[in-house]
Amino acid sequence: MRVDSSLFRLTTVRRQSLFYALIFIGSGASLPYMPLWFASKGMSGAQIGLILALPLLLRAVTGPIMGVWAEKFPLFRSPMIRLAIAGGVAYGGLMLWPVAGDARFWLFVALWAVGYSCITSISPLLDVMTIQMSKREAFNYTGPRAVGSASFIAANIAVGYGLNWIGVDLVVIWVVVLCFLAAGAAWAVLPRAPRHIEEGPTATDSAPAYLPQQTGAQRIRELLANPVFVLLLAAMGCVQGAHAFYYGFSTIIWKSQGLDGATSGYLWGAGVAAEVLFLMFGFRLRNRFGSWTLLVAAAGLSTLRWFMMGFAPPAWALWPLQTLHAFSFAACYLAGLDLVNRMAPKGSESLAQTLNAAWVTGVMMGLSTLASGPVYDALGGRGYWVMAGMAGAGLLIAAYLYRRQVMRP
Repeated sequence: MRVDSSLFRLTTVRRQSLFYALIFIGSGASLPYMPLWFASKGMSGAQIGLILALPLLLRAVTGPIMGVWAEKFPLFRSPMIRLAIAGGVAYGGLMLWPVAGDARFWLFVALWAVGYSCITSISPLLDVMTIQMSKREAFNYTGPRAVGSASFIAANIAVGYGLNWIGVDLVVIWVVVLCFLAAGAAWAVLPRAPRHIEEGPTATDSAPAYLPQQTGAQRIRELLANPVFVLLLAAMGCVQGAHAFYYGFSTIIWKSQGLDGATSGYLWGAGVAAEVLFLMFGFRLRNRFGSWTLLVAAAGLSTLRWFMMGFAPPAWALWPLQTLHAFSFAACYLAGLDLVNRMAPKGSESLAQTLNAAWVTGVMMGLSTLASGPVYDALGGRGYWVMAGMAGAGLLIAAYLYRRQVMRP
């Protein structure tokens, strides 16, 4: 019987999906479980909070630097290879600490900041590559990203079970291995696609890069001189940053309501599953109603989600509220990718997306993470109302931009 070889051919969509999966399999271990590893090495809660928040805040600086640096390479994959290797080396250094006490803490701060900055810089570069490739080859760019989110769920569950067998050191080993696997996959699997189509098949990893006439600083100033771009980042930063309280304290709050750990895990999974489904099919809503409309809907439903969560709803009500993650996160992310890419001047797409990531999931998420602890101490579960206010600010900005960009005569 003849087997259809097209089933096994690595098309561009499958290549992008595989690389997204590797990146998210790594983050599926680091995001929920690295705090446990730091705690096992003697770090206090305050120290863990600083370790985790510092690279988020530093993205205001590291994001633009990475974006300018990445655009000097002629191929999309070249900076991703280097970032994955650097991230793997930094994360690996976490297990080689020869010092104790405060020196160990500051070593962890430095190594985690370097590793996290490198690995999280890959995602916006990969987003730009996928968007550009989808235009060239006419496929839906949200599909590969949905595969990444699904892989996050699988990794979260797999590492959770593995901790029972191997112990907490599995977390760092897992992340380091995935970094080097991602570096190898970026070289062997990602298409050797030129960043700029005019360079065509002559581009190589070591060839002279396409360099716009403007310097990196000039291109940053050009982007930030666009008030619509700046307000768009502000709106998305408010909507996405409002998730910080949920990420940090939802499980604690649910347990205080009498829900067991398994139920909390399923609730988290329901939110990410809704995100995956929206990334797979939400582009139809975007194509029908437009990205500005999608952004307003995301901000409005995010405000509703956190406002209702502040009432400590019973378990049966939590499930539909968790499905709103499809809008509070995924719809905002999808709309933002499209709008930022459309606003970026030619040759500055990677820079625009790294500025987007630096502000939205860096500075705003970092500040919200730092604020969430005191908010929880003061208000408990009602701290969700503070996040509702933050999302509401994003809604006001998004509504203003909608009127300006869509409804103007």
